[in-house]
Amino acid sequence: MRSMRVSIARIATLSACAWLGAATAVAQTAPTQEKLTGAEWADSVWAAAMHGEVDRALTLIDRLSDEGVGQPAAALQDALAARNQHIADAEAKRAERIAEAQEEMAEHFNEGELAEALGVAVEIHTLSRDPEKVLTDPIVSQIVTKAATDAAASEQNGDWFDAHELYYRLNLLYEESGRFRDDVQRIGRRLAMLRLYAPERLHEMRNEQRTKHDLDELPPYNALGDDWRERLDGVNQTMVIRALNRAEAAHVDGADMARMLIAGLDAVKTMVTTSDLKVTFDGLAKDQTRAEFIAQIDDLRSRLEQRIGRAGYFDLTQTLSQIIKDNERTVALPEAAILHEFGNGALSVLDDFTAIIWPDEIRQFQRSTEGRFTGVGIQIVLDDAQQLQVVTPLEGTPAQRAGIRPGDFIRAVDGVSTLGISTTQAVEKITGTKGTPVTLTIERPGVEDPFDVTIFRDIIPLYSVKGWRRAGAKETQWDWFIDRENGVGYVRLTQFSEDTTRELRRAIGQMRQQGLEGLILDLRFNPGGLLSEAVGVANVFVERGVIVSQHDAAGVEREAQHARSGFVMLDDMPIVVLVNEGTASASEIVAGCLQDYDRALVVGARSYGKGSVQNVYDIARGEAALKLTTQYYRLPAGRLIHRRVGDHIWGVQPDVTVDMLPQQISDALSLRQDADVLPIDETGEIIENPDEERPEPEELLARGIDTQLETALLLIRSQIVGRNAGAAAVMLEPAQPAGS
Repeated sequence: MRSMRVSIARIATLSACAWLGAATAVAQTAPTQEKLTGAEWADSVWAAAMHGEVDRALTLIDRLSDEGVGQPAAALQDALAARNQHIADAEAKRAERIAEAQEEMAEHFNEGELAEALGVAVEIHTLSRDPEKVLTDPIVSQIVTKAATDAAASEQNGDWFDAHELYYRLNLLYEESGRFRDDVQRIGRRLAMLRLYAPERLHEMRNEQRTKHDLDELPPYNALGDDWRERLDGVNQTMVIRALNRAEAAHVDGADMARMLIAGLDAVKTMVTTSDLKVTFDGLAKDQTRAEFIAQIDDLRSRLEQRIGRAGYFDLTQTLSQIIKDNERTVALPEAAILHEFGNGALSVLDDFTAIIWPDEIRQFQRSTEGRFTGVGIQIVLDDAQQLQVVTPLEGTPAQRAGIRPGDFIRAVDGVSTLGISTTQAVEKITGTKGTPVTLTIERPGVEDPFDVTIFRDIIPLYSVKGWRRAGAKETQWDWFIDRENGVGYVRLTQFSEDTTRELRRAIGQMRQQGLEGLILDLRFNPGGLLSEAVGVANVFVERGVIVSQHDAAGVEREAQHARSGFVMLDDMPIVVLVNEGTASASEIVAGCLQDYDRALVVGARSYGKGSVQNVYDIARGEAALKLTTQYYRLPAGRLIHRRVGDHIWGVQPDVTVDMLPQQISDALSLRQDADVLPIDETGEIIENPDEERPEPEELLARGIDTQLETALLLIRSQIVGRNAGAAAVMLEPAQPAGS
């Protein structure tokens, strides 16, 4: 039993479920109609789904007779038939694609196209119902062996992109075991160093790679915001010493100082052996001095290996002092660069979420934790020609009031060309302090000459609660009903920001006024956010009890968040929560909490598994900080959410698992994004374009793109049909397998 307590309603549900078991046994010997109340039937469907008995729940829906229910039963069965057909179609495509991919994989491998063969192997692994079996396939085993050898050789030869491509795909195959985790992190670190210290060389290498694959060249390199000296300004030894010292004292799993120092030395060695950095650092071009520095790093490393389990503050200060002196005598890299890479490397050995927030990152980090965004209010993309283009201004923002329109090209920011710019660089330059101006040079189709628009930055409201269909230009205007006839509401939470709970309560209030009977809460691809908002959202559905607790590595509870009485809004209607691999952190807390209290049925795929607590420590009087993992979250029933390397159990496991093909997921995301965007002009009016048909979200269901959502809607409808029938008798036809 996963829940903390069993309510009277839950006892009734279990009783109905037990009754159903007896009725089913009778039906097996006497295939006749059976009679029960609508409420009993609905409870039995819900209980079966809640216990993972999907076939049983669907069979109950399939057996519902029109007698006593009428047209709603027929509509429900039509929806079931459509859902089952869509899943059957997807499974047929899965099997067909696996068969095709196996042939493609063998063909690529036989023709010496290793990266392509490995990529197809990853696809087969993703599609397979038995991914572990894929890894034992003889051809896959040969590909993996060859790819690992070639990846190491490519890295040794400085072919960073080839090495990264192979290691990345190998890591996808062996992600659960972590076999290639260190390799992909190391090569990723090399590319990150190139991005920081030699961005123009990285741009050249990307073009070389594109030419190799017969792709169009990138635009000329744009150096906007790419000065590494500015990014490393303020980095010093004290920051690194305080960060590692604090990590050793407070990391949730314990942090061995010697292992951190070894990882820091390895990161510096990675920097020194990334040959393309010599375009920036002359010292790396001298083979003798570089070899001497590497030898000294190896010597320090060997000594630290003897100190594992015994190293402390003295070893930390001595190692840093020694590596800086050795650097000065040999390759003479900037001290800030050595410290930056050493610090990043040292903390990477702990977990994926512990990191130093360096001086150039601290302001952006503070803005993100405040849940506020300061800018002009536009959505931008790089189009196929790598031009910076406006998707749409957001309603009520400075950009919209200044007349920025969908389709505008941004040719310069404050007079600096955007040719060759990345979206990250563009965001950094366009955003800034509230009240400060930024001038965008705009090229508009149909207007002869580019023109300048000066916009004053402001706080941009970020709305995290979205509905089924846009109902107006404002970001708060939504049609909340996915099925208005049956009163089924639909809410997507895109993140947990400072107003999420308030927005959700407002949306539910609107739905209740319009006849809400059941709710689908979509948390898919929600990366998380503020814990306080996760607690607030869960409290909308849970009246009392622990929502989430924090525990140290020994399992000792350090803190707990409880539901506050009087805040619940929906304690009397069916709820389905949708989750998938992109459901993380705060969204996992909400889904898991509602699941533990049997307050909602969870449908979809297993969540991401990010259930750790990061505390932020000042390490430089406000100029830099340490984000350190200090505790793990546990759900009300005691489950640990967090996924650690080698774990087989993590995250929130759905009650009803519905797998979607990668193409379905991609199509669903694209359609949803296109349906959500309403182009507006400077007056806030929607721009109608008769030549451009905007997709409707109903296509997600009608075309069988989103079978997770389709299953959720079917189960919610079953509850509404049964509850509407109430105490009235409904009939069940003789059992026929419904399939799942």
